[in-house]
Amino acid sequence: MVFQCLIDKKRVSALKKAILKTVKPGDVVVDLGTGTGIMSTFAIDAGAKKVYAVEADAGLCETFENNLKSNGYKGKIVLIEGDATQIKLPEKVDVVICEMVATGLIDESQVPVMNNVLQYCKPGAKIIISRMQNFVELVNINDSFYGHELQVIQYEYPWDRAIRSTPLSEKYMYAEIDFSKKNDGGVDVEVPLKINKSGKLNGIRITNKTFLADGSILGSTAAYCMPLVLPIDPVEVKKGEALMLRLQYKMCGGMDHFHLSLRKHETIMERGMPIAKSLQANI
Repeated sequence: MVFQCLIDKKRVSALKKAILKTVKPGDVVVDLGTGTGIMSTFAIDAGAKKVYAVEADAGLCETFENNLKSNGYKGKIVLIEGDATQIKLPEKVDVVICEMVATGLIDESQVPVMNNVLQYCKPGAKIIISRMQNFVELVNINDSFYGHELQVIQYEYPWDRAIRSTPLSEKYMYAEIDFSKKNDGGVDVEVPLKINKSGKLNGIRITNKTFLADGSILGSTAAYCMPLVLPIDPVEVKKGEALMLRLQYKMCGGMDHFHLSLRKHETIMERGMPIAKSLQANI
């Protein structure tokens, strides 16, 4: 995955541009989950006085150390081997680079890592991945594989030419996360979704929009926040129907902590309260 991130030109170019525009000469920078260390080198190229590069994987750390020497960055980048959710930095920083993001913030460690490092930020510190919006929509999933129908969690990779999901509802923003502030990471929301196309509803699709420190926006790439399609028990829906989707999960807690429920939502009002009809849907 580290290599996949490195060769993803759209992802790397967007982050490089944001780093070069944000980091100022003399800045102290931290790069969390540094991997190959490419983001740390961009920060030095932008004029950073020092970069603390944090990585938990011992093998990556060894490779990174060798690359620092061969590329002339030794002494400018300080490699710290450790868990970024618990790491202690020796000084306050001006800029934070942290790309430990997965679609919907369901996996990876962005939230707990940022919650930890905020205590080491100077007032007005810049966060390269500043803010994220999460979206959900109801879809029909193409679950045909080699002559069999399989209910599996799917990612929509840009190189996969198969149509993995067809939207049946509008798209709804269900969460917005500001990484410059501490987040409890809890998601428990009810999302009203109107059916725009009749058909077999058998999945939900989660996507993201990321706002970077230079004001640019990053969507999905080959190695960043690919659209995530989750299967549910199939049900026929009709155009014009209203459904209520409830999403519950702990950000960065993994799929084991992800739950959803779905019910029909009538527009009929009784004593000022909407009447809801039960419609079971299990992930």
